[in-house]
Amino acid sequence: MHKLYVFFPTEQLRDDYMEKVLDMQLPEEKGKSGEKRLQKIQYRKSYKGIPGFWVLLYPRPSTRDEDLQKDIEKIIPSYWIGDRVFFPKQLASRKQMVELWIEKYRLASVSHDSSAWKLFFREVQLHFRQGRVDVAEVALRYIYKYNPYFLKKYKRYYIFEDIAYYYEAKGDLIKSLKHLKAQALLQPESSEAYLNMSSFLILNGLSEEAIGICKDGLKINPQDQYLSNNLLAAYLNEGYLDTAMEYLNEKIEENPRISMNWKLKGDILYELDRHEEAIGCYQRAIRIRSQDLEEIKTDIYYSLAICYQHLGQIRKAIRYNKQLLKYDTEDPAALLNLSKLFGEDLKQYTIAQRYAEQLVSLHPENGYGHHNLGLIYLYTRRFDKAKWHLYRARKLVPNYQPVYDAIEELNRIHD
Repeated sequence: MHKLYVFFPTEQLRDDYMEKVLDMQLPEEKGKSGEKRLQKIQYRKSYKGIPGFWVLLYPRPSTRDEDLQKDIEKIIPSYWIGDRVFFPKQLASRKQMVELWIEKYRLASVSHDSSAWKLFFREVQLHFRQGRVDVAEVALRYIYKYNPYFLKKYKRYYIFEDIAYYYEAKGDLIKSLKHLKAQALLQPESSEAYLNMSSFLILNGLSEEAIGICKDGLKINPQDQYLSNNLLAAYLNEGYLDTAMEYLNEKIEENPRISMNWKLKGDILYELDRHEEAIGCYQRAIRIRSQDLEEIKTDIYYSLAICYQHLGQIRKAIRYNKQLLKYDTEDPAALLNLSKLFGEDLKQYTIAQRYAEQLVSLHPENGYGHHNLGLIYLYTRRFDKAKWHLYRARKLVPNYQPVYDAIEELNRIHD
């Protein structure tokens, strides 16, 4: 007989059933006592990728296949034997799938902390990792409904977050939020799920809805800085600048030693065209040097450069763009800004050309870089090169009107 694989949902059930199986004997012959019908057994953790408390049975050569199979099925349910073990590879009737899982794992009779639930959860994780997300969802929803305590232990609820990220990447915001709400209910003392929900809403242009989610999360954890940042971002996206400033001033009054809050206040002042005040906030953020500074330092340098440019303080704008390049020598925004500052503002076209050429060399698909380099060649009367880069820019950013204006000027001058 071929070896036989048998599944069990718990170690205890395996031992109980195997005790009965091992007692099976061959029929007595010629006055001899019966022999054991199994030559050996092996324990396995999986079979064909299906997790379980598996037993591999090796019959004695004298054992007839069909007889042993029938006798084993008298002891062990057939749905635990070999390829009959339920492990769906595609979505079917949800009701039927649940019934088969209940049967497979004895979920109606085992305790809520039984290893059967752990094994069932391993199957859920496996379906998710292998791309059968819809199958994993059906199983997970059953666990969520009938054994939520199990999901609370050992932070198993994070699988809801994983599925939420999966659906968000697929563009299905509704399903993503659905799973994050389930996670939130399993984590009543945490604001994590609210942070993700608000982030997804903001990314999808639903900042008004994100405001309410942020407020709910901050009721749970008022110190969640990232959630506070999302609330501010949502206020700004919706144009609630006064509300954002009022909220931020309250946060700064509570703790004036957080760089992020000063940076965000600077952002609001920048939006209000109060550039000098914004610079003061950005500089304050740098001086405070709180732990979050490294995360936002490049953003602050970029904002300082833009503010100084608005104020006509070109040398200071150049200084902070160069600071950006110390962190990332290939930063396209810094390279473009430096080229424009040296070219358009200081008329130092040789230096401007160097930064512009570096930009298009590092980022050949950057249409704005080609437009800028084309302008430099135009202003220095190298018309053939100007034409090449401006036409390249037109192809890369066909909706950028300044490219067409530059081409028109080139044709007027060159012709």
